[in-house]
Amino acid sequence: MPEPVYANIGEIAARESDLRHASISHTVSGGLIVTLPLPEDDHNPETGPDLAFGAQGRADVSFERRASVARFIEDITATDAGGWMSVISLHGGGSPEAMKSEIHRRYPIPERRKLVERLIDRGVASDSFNRSTAQQPGQCCDTGCTKE
Repeated sequence: MPEPVYANIGEIAARESDLRHASISHTVSGGLIVTLPLPEDDHNPETGPDLAFGAQGRADVSFERRASVARFIEDITATDAGGWMSVISLHGGGSPEAMKSEIHRRYPIPERRKLVERLIDRGVASDSFNRSTAQQPGQCCDTGCTKE
């Protein structure tokens, strides 16, 4: 059985990354996915050459290639199916808020607080710049052994 805290953290991270990827794709496309005319216009002898000229980019990337990539991004992010997929990827296994509640419910905060305090104490006790005037009470070294 997977460890619930880490499983929920991973699930939230994966879901949120899907939405970030879509956002980055939209930013990189520069609006081309929403301003590009229909494919029929590309193949129309009257409009095709003007579209290719108006939407040109780098010389080594053809208009057909740019249009193909833009339409792919549109298909996976800006259509009915793309919208449905973004909702499913975010809420498919339960809402993110329910997962966060489960993380807070199961995460051993008092134990982790003690661990952090011990690690901080170890670092202060072994400070090579001698910023500390004395070793931490009850601790002889930075490895964690204690004075009895």
